Amino acid sequence: MKNVTKILTAVVLCAALFASQQRVDALGGNAAMWDDEANTAAFPAQVNNHAYLQFTGVADGTDNTTGGASLLFQNDGTTWGFNYGANDDWVNMSWGDGNQGVTVGMESTTGSTTAGDASDMSVSWGSNFDWGEIGVHYETTDNGDGDAMLGVDFRRAQDIWLFDNLVVHAGDLMADDLAFGADFFTHMDAGGADVAFGWGVDYNGAAADATTAHVASMTQTATIGVEANMTDWATLRAGYNWSHELACDNTTGDQCGGNTSAFSWGLGFNWGGLTADFSVSSGLLQDPIGTITGYGAPLTSDALTLTYSF
Repeated sequence: MKNVTKILTAVVLCAALFASQQRVDALGGNAAMWDDEANTAAFPAQVNNHAYLQFTGVADGTDNTTGGASLLFQNDGTTWGFNYGANDDWVNMSWGDGNQGVTVGMESTTGSTTAGDASDMSVSWGSNFDWGEIGVHYETTDNGDGDAMLGVDFRRAQDIWLFDNLVVHAGDLMADDLAFGADFFTHMDAGGADVAFGWGVDYNGAAADATTAHVASMTQTATIGVEANMTDWATLRAGYNWSHELACDNTTGDQCGGNTSAFSWGLGFNWGGLTADFSVSSGLLQDPIGTITGYGAPLTSDALTLTYSF
């Protein structure tokens, strides 16, 4: 438990004020690097550390018909969570006892034009230990193909080189070929801004099939996220992802050793317990006056996330 506490208290500036996947996406996309409710997908025990009412997909441009709502609260020392709208589950709920957490999803559809009848289930369990935090995820897809997957996430305080935390993700231990990623990360107080730096490696032992050649690869990755206080109620976010393909089974003629990179931007507003998270278009930086006055690129093309924490 002490290791996990060290991880979570590393974020000292803005993390307690904001909580959503949209925030994490603006900071580079790796939720494990931030003290955020988005952690609960990988580490279900994190349900014990949050209490909120959250609306996603707000003002999505389609008459608000594709959003979702989540409610997470504590009652007599037990955590309960209920999620609606994010998928086709008829049950999607969470439970926690203070140290461990469980999330269960159940889906049942008939007459689907794409997958036929389906009765799917997902169960995730997580807990804290002296040696770190773990999340285990099992999912079935009962649509005639018998698919199932078993994933694992692991995180702990780990001092190595410039970093003080480690996170490992394996998406499916039951797959024909192993795929996993490992990242070291740390946080730095930049005087009014929290800078997160992550460095890692991804391995993908992709299996060959009738149409695709074997393309196992190993990729070096880096993530930088910055969350800066503009005022006591507004925060600017920026994220950068970089990768370099160290090695690949080049049977398809594709070039190995190439680099890829991507920026992300966001804004966060905090009014006491109520927060709003925005994804921001790069047009704001190219034409800030036009964007602000409404004559340039739109400030955001994405829906908003509203969260009330209590």
